[in-house]
Amino acid sequence: MKNKALTYLLIVCVAAIWGVIFYRIYAGLNDEELPLPKTSAVKTAYFNEINHLNDTVTLNLSYPDPFFANPSDAYQGKRIPENMPKTPSLIKAIPIQKPAINWAAIQYTGYINNPANKQKLAMLNIQGKEALLAEGQSSNGLKLVKHLGDSVRVQFQGETKYIRIK
Repeated sequence: MKNKALTYLLIVCVAAIWGVIFYRIYAGLNDEELPLPKTSAVKTAYFNEINHLNDTVTLNLSYPDPFFANPSDAYQGKRIPENMPKTPSLIKAIPIQKPAINWAAIQYTGYINNPANKQKLAMLNIQGKEALLAEGQSSNGLKLVKHLGDSVRVQFQGETKYIRIK
């Protein structure tokens, strides 16, 4: 008897929980969007709000230059000395090294031969992206220069290399 009463109580609890779940789903699907409150779309321009022509404030610009240690070092209408160079001295340029090309990211996987126009399309895998190229075509910065059957000659970032079929 005790187990029967507990079973019925649990059935009622489960039914109530499922009822709440279905009610929330139903209420969420039937919610109509609330109308947005109407706001005025007319904005006044900034320059029409403030009239700067009638300002009575004058700026006091007679303070020392904060970038010079001595106020006498500041440029105060003085002429540039004649011995001072007119252009900045040239600094020796450090040669910029090009990043090394990762040729392993470029793979020649095969070719397709079109007997109608006798054109060969090379199948290349360029950094995980497949490309079908005929001679002279480019994809992702890689240009197919020459198709040799078992290898291709490609140009990438100004460098040329032969890549064998994988």
